[in-house]
Amino acid sequence: MLFKEKLLLSNCDSVRQLRLEELRKRFLMGMVFGDGVVLSPNTLVDNHNMDEILKKRNLVKYLNEEGSGKLVIRGFNLKNSFDLEEYYEKLPSNFILSSIEGAPEKGKLTNYQQVCLLERIRKTQAALNAIVYKSEKVALEKSALQDEIFLRINDDLAIGNYFKDDGDRILFKRKTSKIFSRSDWYNFSDDYFGKISPIESRRFKNEVVNPSYNSLFATKGEGFLLDDIKVLKDVPEKILDVGVVYKSLKNEIELVQYPYKAFEIITTLGATDLLQFITDEAMGYIEDKCKESAARTFTRKNWFGMYPKMQQFLGLELK
Repeated sequence: MLFKEKLLLSNCDSVRQLRLEELRKRFLMGMVFGDGVVLSPNTLVDNHNMDEILKKRNLVKYLNEEGSGKLVIRGFNLKNSFDLEEYYEKLPSNFILSSIEGAPEKGKLTNYQQVCLLERIRKTQAALNAIVYKSEKVALEKSALQDEIFLRINDDLAIGNYFKDDGDRILFKRKTSKIFSRSDWYNFSDDYFGKISPIESRRFKNEVVNPSYNSLFATKGEGFLLDDIKVLKDVPEKILDVGVVYKSLKNEIELVQYPYKAFEIITTLGATDLLQFITDEAMGYIEDKCKESAARTFTRKNWFGMYPKMQQFLGLELK
């Protein structure tokens, strides 16, 4: 495994509405290269085709056998007997559904939109019923997001990046003392940094607000994916797909010695005569090659942080 942690798929936020292929690839990436995947129930409710991802035969086999417990659904007020439709019914009426045209609020759905959405949710629940997963409850104080954002902007590097000086930062914190939700932080960022340029507002959201929000759903030692993983984004889905297959067969195969050519196939990730067996030894080799090549900063000690260099390079943050 490249990542020794479970990965919270925060880059599958429903606001982005990724295509099925991209969504599936990111999900498989967490399974193949990490110790599993953490999803929020909102991701399951408000993304199309989640049932198609969860129904793949190789994934079902893995999650029900060796990978039991590798899929975690984590969110507010979840119980052990998690039910997606019940969770949806408890969402507030102003919950925005990005997967529906026009991104309407839950309370403003037409009857037809409501019927289609519930049908989709039931299909996803049926797929969940066929696999082993864990559900975990997140309990947070009202000020949790604000506290996390303040913690980040208190860093010395915030001066010069987001604020002219410490006085500017103090004024910013004073103006945001009553802001708690992510949507309100988005709006304030547009008003405050948008006066400079839309790019500055977008940068603050990507580098501070989003990582702060995502970190609330990650436990200590877990990683969460941001918008881009430069090192891994070109990995063909077929390799991720087969990687899950052979992780599910790990207890059934013997370790074999790989010739150098086989390792080269994995390193280049572009060959059609795919390696017959993929094991942790092969994944470890990828990690070594990443360190030898362009991924010179691909080390654990500098994975953590909101800093633009690491975000641009990896798109991964460890909590």
